[in-house]
Amino acid sequence: MGVINDTRFDGIEPFDKKVWLSSPTMHGDEQHWVDEAIRTNWVSTVGENISEVEKQCARIIGRKYAVGLSCGTAALHLAITLYV
Repeated sequence: MGVINDTRFDGIEPFDKKVWLSSPTMHGDEQHWVDEAIRTNWVSTVGENISEVEKQCARIIGRKYAVGLSCGTAALHLAITLYV
């Protein structure tokens, strides 16, 4: 693998056929936005930050709307609901 430089993984040998998931990291302003969401009680699927991300995503992909969901499973469920 050779990509993992996090000392928390020292001594752990990867399995030959395992897909390693990335551990959550924050490299920029992410902690600020997480703290703000908690402080303003917007820890859900709605709020000022979510609305802004939806607007920006819609603009970037050239659509009128975009919907932010809580997880990939919710996205798959919505996709199946809409197209089956």
